[in-house]
Amino acid sequence: MAKEIRLFNDYHTKENILSNHCGVMLKMLYEENPKSFEEVISVLSGLDFAVTPSFEQQIKKSNSYPDIVIEQPSFAIFFETKRTNWFHDPQIERHLKSLHKNRDHNILFLLSNFEEDRPEEIFKMQIADAYEKYDIHIVPITFEQLVETLETTEHSDNYNRYLDEFRDFLDRNNYLPTWKYMLDVVNCASTINEVHDYNVYMCPATGGKYKHRRGKYFGGYKQKNVKYIHEIKALVIAEEGGENAVVEWNNFNFDEKELITEALEKVNLLRKEEVMNRNMQVFLLQNPAEVNFRKDSDGGLYSSKKYFKNIAQKFPSESSKELAEQLQGKTWEEVEKMI
Repeated sequence: MAKEIRLFNDYHTKENILSNHCGVMLKMLYEENPKSFEEVISVLSGLDFAVTPSFEQQIKKSNSYPDIVIEQPSFAIFFETKRTNWFHDPQIERHLKSLHKNRDHNILFLLSNFEEDRPEEIFKMQIADAYEKYDIHIVPITFEQLVETLETTEHSDNYNRYLDEFRDFLDRNNYLPTWKYMLDVVNCASTINEVHDYNVYMCPATGGKYKHRRGKYFGGYKQKNVKYIHEIKALVIAEEGGENAVVEWNNFNFDEKELITEALEKVNLLRKEEVMNRNMQVFLLQNPAEVNFRKDSDGGLYSSKKYFKNIAQKFPSESSKELAEQLQGKTWEEVEKMI
């Protein structure tokens, strides 16, 4: 049963609560400043979008020249909200059929915490089909895009207070990109020289123990200690043979051709024989920062990696240097208790 979007809702599921909160922020902005709402939809959709009525005179219509014309463009905007990237084609198709009316603008936003750099690539076929068949624009956006766009519009101090609470809600429930705050500590006992001397870490692209979650920071581990923290520029998959590669993550918006060139140069310099037989993951690293971040508990690192999630939130950091300064002299056990 349909319910009006309201500040105090009766929803119990996390996804419905999330959708309501997003709708409340859009509704409040529209009620306070329709032009700002119009700007938000235009920025997010990339369309020349108008919500507020236009006032014109002596405009030729099909059979007359009215003295004054006040018109409101007809539009429909759907949001399909998911906590993770789990959109289904049949559901999208049902939305498209519901949207397909005689309107000036039809937009279906797919709102989620996409970890991919270009979520539109995931829905390339659906986007093309929707526009060709129904004249509907499918636009995947992240919660981060939504809140950042809301923050840039003109609004009151009162709305800004709610906006701060909205961002805090998204942050608290991990609806903002977590990779930006994660440190990936990797067992580099036999390859630490590559990390320190060449700013690169490489391992087979075979999944399983070699599969890595996206992260911003990299810690090369050896003998119960992380001596340097790097920023991960990108993860590039060098294909078997060492001649071709694809960018898996691009954390700092580098030119992808340059990243591929750098990755292939390093893999052919350091792992030429290995890449002849299988695909390789190439972590391109930058900005090494010296640190003494040690494991004090008994035993070594038994798995190939260890994630310190949200570490750069608990120790607010924008760079490897800032993170290293805050972790200097701390133990893993100390930090784990804090995060």
